[in-house]
Amino acid sequence: MSAAIVFVHIRGMVSLPFPVRQNPYCSFHFKNKAGISMITILQPTLSNIAVILFMYLCISILVTNRKSINKYLFSAGVLILISACVISLFYLPVRFEDYKFDLRLVPLVIFSILFGWKHAIPALVIAVSWRLGMGGVGALPGVVFGMILPVTLALLFHKKDRAMPNPLALFLLMTACWLVSDLPILFLVPNGVDMFGEIYLIRILGLQVSAFILYFFIFQLDREVMVKRRLRFYAERDPLTGLYNMRYVENYIKNRTSSRTMYIVMIDVDHFKRINDSFGHLHGDAVLKNVATTLTRLIPPHRSLLGRYGGEEFILFLEADSKESLMNIVSGIHSGIEHTPFYVEDQKLDVTVSIGVSKLKGPEELYQAIEKADNSLYASKRNGRNQISYAI
Repeated sequence: MSAAIVFVHIRGMVSLPFPVRQNPYCSFHFKNKAGISMITILQPTLSNIAVILFMYLCISILVTNRKSINKYLFSAGVLILISACVISLFYLPVRFEDYKFDLRLVPLVIFSILFGWKHAIPALVIAVSWRLGMGGVGALPGVVFGMILPVTLALLFHKKDRAMPNPLALFLLMTACWLVSDLPILFLVPNGVDMFGEIYLIRILGLQVSAFILYFFIFQLDREVMVKRRLRFYAERDPLTGLYNMRYVENYIKNRTSSRTMYIVMIDVDHFKRINDSFGHLHGDAVLKNVATTLTRLIPPHRSLLGRYGGEEFILFLEADSKESLMNIVSGIHSGIEHTPFYVEDQKLDVTVSIGVSKLKGPEELYQAIEKADNSLYASKRNGRNQISYAI
């Protein structure tokens, strides 16, 4: 069986008055058409679609829970599911008169578009190796025209954001893949024109329908994932700054264990009320957003968590190997804000922050550490602002 079409000998057929020779692409005989029923086409077609949708269901579970799955396990899971789906379709051919074919290029093409070459090429190698191992005169041309070339076409439609093409682009791509897969019949098979004319309609319909069914479910999954991400964002993030809210910060710290020393750093924007009174709350909010963006850039990317405590105050959870390391980080935050230009209505503002730091002995003492850091912060304000106070 090739990836495009395999023509099979069926016992009990009427003998022909002329010899029928085999060719390197496939082997075939003609039979009378009286015994063909629609169910012989419909059942295996639905079986193909069912296998493809089962693969989609399994991959959708992986995608939905991706944040909790190791990235290597996720990649391995996608690879195994795509390969298993394609290999299963080898054994579920759709029979149309004297011919049999399957829908293997549908999952290969669709998921090449979605996941790109890093997933598509390994899955293709596994499926091609399996098909060649099955043998048969149509194995080699089948994997070339029915698998390798369609996947190559599909990879041209892959985008970094893993977005599916629009319906028209998908239709054109599947049509191109069908032509690549089936047109060789015209040149490699005796009486290929007649054969192509008999099967082309059911082939193109089978590929397009199954591809668009899969497209519909993937589109619905994308919308569901997007809604869940949006809900998670609003549940975990501050809507103004995009930083984590206090509920998330508290839960994160309470479930955190570390061999390093942990600290709570409270950061407050100096004279923020003056900015609100002078330029209005909308511009004040814009300043807060810019401060949040600057803080995100200044803090170490690992072993830290930044959130909005409330108003113009921010909270930073930090792990450090030593007091010197801690002080270097906090000093860098303080000077980084001071030397960053902030603008309101094209007017430059000199924005500074006051900082208070306390040691967090353990997650169970979080609120005591926040209170100590807050007291240190207000000590910085009482002493003239734009400075750092430690309670460590």
